[in-house]
Amino acid sequence: MGREQRSEPQPDVAGLGEATEPEWLTADTAATVTAAEPSPFTGSEYRARLDSVRRRMADAGLDAMVVFRPSSVEYLCGYHTAETAPQPLLVTGDDTYLYVPDLEVGRALASSRPGHIRYVGYADALRSLGLFLDHAAGVLPQGARVGVEAGHTSTPPHAVEILRARRVTVVDPDHLVERVRLVLSDAEIGCVERAALATRAGTGAAAAEARKPDATDSSVAAAIAAALFEHADSPSAWGPVVATGNRAGIPHSSWVHRSLGAGPTFLEFAGAHQRYHAPVMRTLALGRLSPEDRRLAELAQTALAAVLETARAGVPCSHVADHAARAVGRLPDDVVFHRLYGYPVGLAHKPHWMDGAPFYLTQDNHELLQSGMVFHVPASFRSFGRSGVGLSQTFLVEEHGTRVLTHGPAEPIEVR
Repeated sequence: MGREQRSEPQPDVAGLGEATEPEWLTADTAATVTAAEPSPFTGSEYRARLDSVRRRMADAGLDAMVVFRPSSVEYLCGYHTAETAPQPLLVTGDDTYLYVPDLEVGRALASSRPGHIRYVGYADALRSLGLFLDHAAGVLPQGARVGVEAGHTSTPPHAVEILRARRVTVVDPDHLVERVRLVLSDAEIGCVERAALATRAGTGAAAAEARKPDATDSSVAAAIAAALFEHADSPSAWGPVVATGNRAGIPHSSWVHRSLGAGPTFLEFAGAHQRYHAPVMRTLALGRLSPEDRRLAELAQTALAAVLETARAGVPCSHVADHAARAVGRLPDDVVFHRLYGYPVGLAHKPHWMDGAPFYLTQDNHELLQSGMVFHVPASFRSFGRSGVGLSQTFLVEEHGTRVLTHGPAEPIEVR
């Protein structure tokens, strides 16, 4: 992975509407801010991403894409910020325009490499997308076919109405950018590997905290979070989840400052590097597991092993899921399992690391796996309302099989 000081031309920066150029924005300050953060990827990597998107745009008959999903905006031009107001990226056949509130010009200069940055006053950006989308429509020919992922929560519903009122034809692009993102480059895989080191630190911290006599689910969560953050350059998009005792048997329960119960304590979390994630599920075993809980652990290990031994480039997702379903067999009546044997992970923004195309290892997805795809296998089995076990890995699809990227065995961690 190449972190480099950016040597390419600075983007063209200008205000829209009545936005006036701030006194603090000068050529010197812009250059200083641009140099403040080395880029995590080379310029050629970003160009390759845009080239892939533009080829798909041409195949779909699209003149442009208006991208709202923050992780996809970052993927294409590098831009990321803590601000959650809609800040779309316009991608045409030969140019890119990033639209931000004026308060975010610094973040845009520091983190991104679009062709142009256009800004409006902060209050204007919070109230309306009109100025952004007026400009975007004005860049395009009348009647242009524009892809907008309208189904994602990051896209304001009225954005489509605004574009249509500007005589733009809005087209559902079927997760066009997110499908490009499914195959990670070597540099991106390196980010997931770095994230997995933080994940490993979180596992060790959880076990060490759980051995303390006054440990609670909250103190375990705090220990995991501290370990994930200590050497990180970005936070995880979700978690950590810690559920102990019978609450582990209630899906998506988490810490409530409760003493660790006998039996399994369910954990789920992810380290992050440059917002690339490496999730795991782990289970702390306080004392000897009951036969019922050992059964849950065996189901999780069986599902995970079946996926890892079957997935490879060229194999349909449904084939992997079918094999795992047969290996797991008929579940006991009290056991809850979602029948999802994997979902893609990589670059993600809040609220969750499941932040991409709906490309799952399920029995109804017949699309083929490709080398460079990265998945998390959420092998969690719960005796409903009684206890729960999760044992998972994040893995890379390769030409002839899989390579696990996360660390440590998928087995209960004994805490004594």
